[in-house]
Amino acid sequence: MSFWVGIETGNTLRLADIFVTIHDPRQSGKVEHDLVELLVVAVNAVLAGAGIFVEIELWAKEKLEWLRGHLQLEHGIASHDTFGRLFGLIDPDEFDAAFRRWVGTLVPALGADAVVAIDDKTSRRLGKLDATLLHLVRASAAVPGWCWSNGRERRNRTRRRRLRSC
Repeated sequence: MSFWVGIETGNTLRLADIFVTIHDPRQSGKVEHDLVELLVVAVNAVLAGAGIFVEIELWAKEKLEWLRGHLQLEHGIASHDTFGRLFGLIDPDEFDAAFRRWVGTLVPALGADAVVAIDDKTSRRLGKLDATLLHLVRASAAVPGWCWSNGRERRNRTRRRRLRSC
């Protein structure tokens, strides 16, 4: 199952199809990497556990062969600086709306007794003096019969036992 393609059901949208609605604020003559491909790579990397732009770049380089099976990536993987500049330029409300539309096709509506775990993190973007803070929020819904985990948790033996009990 690939997140960016979407779970292959009748009512889901591909992440790439959602991101075509986002305005590209970059100067067209200076663009090397496709906006939609950058956003798809970044979202997949974050879903896989990347938390900063350097980790997004490293994850994408590691998964390049798999990514090329789904994306053109004519100029390869963008640098972490490119990802950082892009996310500093795009309209966060536009990105948020597009991402929510995609997630809405994947996740069923939660009932009143659903448990949602929320984790947040702030990246200070130390490269720019006047840059706004980047806030990342992760929410995980506990669904009966499902146990969600990232790869880091599986490496820890104690947590591995907890995962088996899910």
